[in-house]
Amino acid sequence: MAGVVDELKAKLAELEERLEAIRAEQAVLHEEKQAFEIVIACYDPSFRPSGAVTHKRTVSPGAITPTKRVTALLKGKNPRHVVLAILRNADRPVAAAEVGQIFVGMEELGGQAEGLSSHITSRFATVLNGLQKQGLVRFELAEDGSNRRLWEIAR
Repeated sequence: MAGVVDELKAKLAELEERLEAIRAEQAVLHEEKQAFEIVIACYDPSFRPSGAVTHKRTVSPGAITPTKRVTALLKGKNPRHVVLAILRNADRPVAAAEVGQIFVGMEELGGQAEGLSSHITSRFATVLNGLQKQGLVRFELAEDGSNRRLWEIAR
């Protein structure tokens, strides 16, 4: 019975990780979509972006956005070095969401990182993509067919 419960817990953890990765990818795709809409609107003034609102929400200059909160959590740290250290110490390839979770655990940021997991994942995914372009890390797709990237040091 305990074995079944352990398997279920492991599957639940995998699903949570996959959801975090999907949320991070969704955020990136949404930003890319907005960028395309802005460029199209420059060339075609009659173009109305999807979900166009007649008024823009103003963000006060001092507002603390999730992006600024993540930047604050990483202050004084080199994200590239953090990612490489985590991958070096990992006993298996890890997803960007796991890198974020390990970072939060290492730095004991529990409460400070609350509600930021997708933003942290997105930041580390960006770092991983940059490191991959430099040939320092590589990824393989997860065998579960989720298109989730599992990262490791390029050897």
